[in-house]
Amino acid sequence: MLRKTGIFFTVMMLLFTVIPIGTAVGAGIPSFKVNLNVSQITVGDNVVVTIQGNNMTDLYGYEAVLTYDADRLDFKPDQSNGTFEGFKIAQDSGNQVTFAYSKMHDKAGENGDLAICTLTFKAMKSGQANVILDQMTTVTSQELPSIWHVNAQAAVKINDTIPGSGTGGGGGGGGTTTPPTKEDPNSYVPKESELRIETAQDGQTSVTAVIDSKRLAQKLADLQATSGSRVLSFEIPGEYDMNALQLPLSTLLGSLKDHKDTILSVRSHLGTYDLPMSILNHADFASLAGVEGATLIIRIDKAKSLYETQFDQSISDKGMVRAGDMIDYKIILKTKDKEEEIHSFGNSFVTRVMHVDKMIQDSSAATAVVYDPATGEMKFVPSVFTVNGGKTEVKVIRNTNSLYAIVQNKKTFDDMIGHWAKQDVEQLASKMIINGTSDRAYTPEMQVTRAQFAALLVRGLGLPAEAGKNVFADVADTQWYAPEVNAAAKYGLVQGVAEGEFNPDAQITREQMVVMMMKAIGLVKGTSASSASTVNAPFADQDLLSDYARSAVADAAGKGLIHGKTETTFAPQDVATRAEAAVIIKRVLQYANLIN
Repeated sequence: MLRKTGIFFTVMMLLFTVIPIGTAVGAGIPSFKVNLNVSQITVGDNVVVTIQGNNMTDLYGYEAVLTYDADRLDFKPDQSNGTFEGFKIAQDSGNQVTFAYSKMHDKAGENGDLAICTLTFKAMKSGQANVILDQMTTVTSQELPSIWHVNAQAAVKINDTIPGSGTGGGGGGGGTTTPPTKEDPNSYVPKESELRIETAQDGQTSVTAVIDSKRLAQKLADLQATSGSRVLSFEIPGEYDMNALQLPLSTLLGSLKDHKDTILSVRSHLGTYDLPMSILNHADFASLAGVEGATLIIRIDKAKSLYETQFDQSISDKGMVRAGDMIDYKIILKTKDKEEEIHSFGNSFVTRVMHVDKMIQDSSAATAVVYDPATGEMKFVPSVFTVNGGKTEVKVIRNTNSLYAIVQNKKTFDDMIGHWAKQDVEQLASKMIINGTSDRAYTPEMQVTRAQFAALLVRGLGLPAEAGKNVFADVADTQWYAPEVNAAAKYGLVQGVAEGEFNPDAQITREQMVVMMMKAIGLVKGTSASSASTVNAPFADQDLLSDYARSAVADAAGKGLIHGKTETTFAPQDVATRAEAAVIIKRVLQYANLIN
């Protein structure tokens, strides 16, 4: 042991003469950053600094040099450790910490992305305290060193525990008291005591904010009484691979009557999850109302590197490129006996936000997708792109949870050149909502069947297919459209033409297409279309409309979603073409704010 220790620190002493600054050893170029477990604390609490290393190769030992605000923070060497088995030496010289760590004997070094060490500081004085990782020195199992100038910074806000008191005048005059800072009723910042930070064997770091029941109840009461806002935001600090918020279910259900319109917004460095409290009315949640210790867990996790590699390989042959991390969003109900993942929210569409560290200027050639690692299947997900400050936020709207990614993809068709529907068709094809009749042809004037249009609506809304649950007698399991038609029936987008029959291969008329279109908008908006309308459609041939279609056509025309086939006529009984179907689908998605 002593021999290995001596070798390690001899290497450390020789580093500045052995290798030039910034020289890399092994494959790839490592990078380093610092994460804090909290964004603000009170005097007397601890803040944990995690040094994160990315693209590490054979990391056997290291030395980290950090500077910090010594007037506000006190380094705690006994509570600071490396994340793998080894020994440490920690030195504190005023405002600088040197933390050295090494494995022992003939062990292999660590590889990939991992949390390297955690350093603990105690908050001593109010104000903003900065921690800066100035330099990292890494050593391989072959005792080959590298030096990295880093300059990675993080800051924590320190609040007074007790309001400070002023100085009184002579003769026992009273002092003045500074009132405590009032908390933002819209924001819940977890305290250090509510955070659980761990590092898995594979090097993935995780943080779980275990929310206090009494504090949550008070926050919800304050939100209702003071802010008038419908959003309570939970801030998960740091930059961890796995991020979770654990909420006491009994407190949420007890507050549901007064907060049915409140949104619980979980924010992490990976993205955001907005969960409407109204979802707690679903049977899965309500059934646990009396279960002691039941919790609701909201997870925002970076996908495993294996899944990302698998996904990248699957899209490379298709000319697609992934942008940003793959994120796994989950909702879990946890009791003492079991954990149950909730995959679907029925007719409720939930919003998530994914972050991309670059500008995606052409949203027509980019989309979010849902990915199933087991089958390799990838599908379009409704998504809206916003560029801000050189980065892109992608709002993903869907009624199920899953593993999501952002891809860039540009699709064109030779037979759409100069066509009036070119832009709409190629945008939907780039987003994988519609397909061509071949790789280079779309055949825009081909007529569309009822099954084909139902499938397009289901894909466009990002609804999960319903395999093996046939609703109509004339829709066989073996037909390609069966899962989509079943899903369309489940969510109320289609009805049969006769009892138990859908007539899937019949060509769809323009009025039938509009009826399905308005039902889709009603599903997303949470409204139901009236079966009868007192307003006539603004077309000269409105008498040709079927009774069941009058309300939908009038409503769609009033919203500007449809136009006549001529200046005065709608031609409700004419058969719709593939070009018309694409245009209708795009208008539905844009009106429902599901695409740009």
